[in-house]
Amino acid sequence: MEKMPSRFVPYEMQTTLVKVTSYEYKNLCGYLSNPFFGGSVYFNGLIPMLQLMEDMLDSLRFPQRSMERRTFDTEAPRVQPVTVEEADRERPVATFKLRVLFRQNASWEGDLVWVDRQAAAQFRSVLELIGILDSALGGLYEQNG
Repeated sequence: MEKMPSRFVPYEMQTTLVKVTSYEYKNLCGYLSNPFFGGSVYFNGLIPMLQLMEDMLDSLRFPQRSMERRTFDTEAPRVQPVTVEEADRERPVATFKLRVLFRQNASWEGDLVWVDRQAAAQFRSVLELIGILDSALGGLYEQNG
């Protein structure tokens, strides 16, 4: 992903749609939709989703990170985004609007809106975001499974 030349980030790029197609055995699968990607980007797993978001936020430089990324390798591996055509996408079981407002202390703060249920929650860390997603999706799969 290439860096944008300007620091101005359009409002529509500040919120990413997370369309979850599966959460079977707590394996998060789905698509991220943001104008930055130029379409929907597929992810298979929580870590690839978080890496895609982190790479996008780094490229946008919004919000700016307060700490350098730490890795064991000198060159951190990047997730290669796979853009999927709308006709090839699976129907989502849940849709969320994710907005990261701050990246401090090597984590994120922001808000998450569960579009299908018209519910909103704020999170103070990525771990808290994961717990909110699990509480929503785990409940869906318990009801349907």
